[in-house]
Amino acid sequence: MSRNSGRPAGTYLAGWLFADLLLVIVLVVLGSEMPAAAPDPHPTPTDTPTATADPSRNPSPAPSDTSRPGGLDPVTVSVGIRLDADALIAGRPSETAELARQVNEEIKPYAGRTAAFVMVFGTVRSGGAVDTGRSDAYATAVARQLPQAAPRFFPPYSEKIIRGYHDSGAGIASGTARIELFFLLS
Repeated sequence: MSRNSGRPAGTYLAGWLFADLLLVIVLVVLGSEMPAAAPDPHPTPTDTPTATADPSRNPSPAPSDTSRPGGLDPVTVSVGIRLDADALIAGRPSETAELARQVNEEIKPYAGRTAAFVMVFGTVRSGGAVDTGRSDAYATAVARQLPQAAPRFFPPYSEKIIRGYHDSGAGIASGTARIELFFLLS
């Protein structure tokens, strides 16, 4: 049984080709649009015209803003610490103090900067295999302690800004926390 409806196959395919091309054109047009500029949060005051103008006054032109747009620096910095994960999860003060000591030692080369976004990758092994639950708990415990360890360097704790994850990479020793630092563009 033939499904030939009397139409040539080329005509039928031309409609689909036209629809596909139209979709591609729409995507190109939408992708090439420039976003609208954000309004200046700190506008410069403008002179208001008065009835009598002062000829001795020569207003200088407003300085042009040639700074780069804000955002995160694409170059990240990774620092590592190694602790007793279970002791830190339990909140043992000696382990919290050791975390502060190690973190402050690792961030010395970046003095004067402030981390804008931080990801902590923790590894806890149990019987040679990574225990993802304990690794997540360890990374979260490290993340929560970072603002207390170096308050001028780390932003206040928020899961949106400082977040813990497990790291199941091969060859990573148990109790290792890798802290990935993202800085603002300067």
